[in-house]
Amino acid sequence: MLDQLLGSPAYQTFVDYLSRPETSVGVLLPGVLSAVILAYYARAGKVSRRLQLLWVLTLGVTYYCARWELTSDAVRLYLFSAFSVACLLLLFRRVYVPPALAYALTFLSLWLVDMACALLRTLESGAPILGFYVGVGAAGIRDALFLLPLLTAAAVAYAAGRIWARGERLVAL
Repeated sequence: MLDQLLGSPAYQTFVDYLSRPETSVGVLLPGVLSAVILAYYARAGKVSRRLQLLWVLTLGVTYYCARWELTSDAVRLYLFSAFSVACLLLLFRRVYVPPALAYALTFLSLWLVDMACALLRTLESGAPILGFYVGVGAAGIRDALFLLPLLTAAAVAYAAGRIWARGERLVAL
């Protein structure tokens, strides 16, 4: 049975996808880092129910704001990160989300929506489902899946630092 799995075209497609440098930098590294960060904060009890609810709600907004652009050269998915906006709006209300947690949750929301949109596009187009994920994170360090979580964490850290520098207090969500 293991021989059948290892010899299947779906397994080979998955291995090829994971072995590409763009995938390693754009998906695997941020994914593992996000999982570790989220596990750390969850274990410490710093992922409140309100933050979880906010993340789920913004996940839906991100999904419904996603749009495909089809050209003769390429097929591109454009995503709006509602969680990034929510993190900054929380800071305006003086509610603190740690930058590392903002990074992890932003990456995970974008990754989930990216995968869901890729799967849906594959199903709608009638293409074989065995490699629907191949385009996810394909731009490597130029992909929004890599850049947007970093920019969100930097913006949250900067804004929180400016608020603290003015002597104002932030409360935890």
